[in-house]
Amino acid sequence: MKTLRRAFVASVLTLALGGLMAPAASAAPSGAADVRATPVSAALSCRAADNHGEIAAKFISRCKKGSIRREFPTDRLSRSLGQIYDGKLRGDRDDVKAWKLLNDRRFDK
Repeated sequence: MKTLRRAFVASVLTLALGGLMAPAASAAPSGAADVRATPVSAALSCRAADNHGEIAAKFISRCKKGSIRREFPTDRLSRSLGQIYDGKLRGDRDDVKAWKLLNDRRFDK
């Protein structure tokens, strides 16, 4: 059911983005269309490792259940996932906890 829902959302986004293009842009070669389609599919990924540029609060809202916020360090919500990952590598306890929660499958939607 989850994969079906993701496929549906991906197709709706693709159609929506395709409908917003100007007629000249839609006549572009197929190679150019593939480049535009890549960010849409990358944005749908719910792996923390694939979204280092995204802010933690937005990633949690998009990909995780609300109950993760009970345990998630609140000062880390405004940081990007890349900053949290770098802090984890340095050994910062709050960043280690935040990264572990972001990758915990119990909180997946």
